[in-house]
Amino acid sequence: MSAKRRFWKTVSVQEKHEDGQGTLYMPALDERPIRLPKGSVLALKQRALADAIAAEWGSIGEGNFQPDELPLTRIAGTMIERIRPDLSVPREALLSFGLDDALCYDGGTNEPAVKALLAWLDERGVRPVVTTGLMPVTQSEAYVMALTQWLAQCDEAELAVLGVLAQAGGSVLVGYALLEGGLTPEQVAAIITADERKQEAVWGGDKELTATIQTRQNDVRDAVSFLRLSR
Repeated sequence: MSAKRRFWKTVSVQEKHEDGQGTLYMPALDERPIRLPKGSVLALKQRALADAIAAEWGSIGEGNFQPDELPLTRIAGTMIERIRPDLSVPREALLSFGLDDALCYDGGTNEPAVKALLAWLDERGVRPVVTTGLMPVTQSEAYVMALTQWLAQCDEAELAVLGVLAQAGGSVLVGYALLEGGLTPEQVAAIITADERKQEAVWGGDKELTATIQTRQNDVRDAVSFLRLSR
């Protein structure tokens, strides 16, 4: 992404009362609400989330900055402009991830957090087919139904968080457990960086590998923060 330059002097949070929606909170730059790429106003129902997003913008120093320095803003923008218009679309996309979940190909399951996750899922009747091979697996109708029903209960903020984690680690099941309290953020980070850490242990670290691990850990941190602030 190309660098941007700070153009604002002040950051605040404005309140707006909408019929049927209650009070909305809008982070503002120089008293002007933030506009998202498709033109929507960045307006939130949770004051804590709006305050945190305002703090992101306030922490940007003089000179150039990267959009990646605004992770909560990015997740909120995805929620508002890409998820909110039709929740069935992200639910279908996440279901597709879940049918070919990265955990289904974790043949060794040597990662303690993976073992804990599969056991936790089993207790809830969510039993994915797991293979030690490379060929695609076909999931059972019961698994598909269980995942579909759970995704149908997720609100727009939870779907946004699941999207971040699915992109970071190729797994919806990891996000499922995080949202429902089956995994800690530390366990989630351990699972989605397991392959890279194994490569690092065998071949030694390099800048690209270290950067990948750090990026995925940051994704987990940002997703957890967004989830906490949106609830």
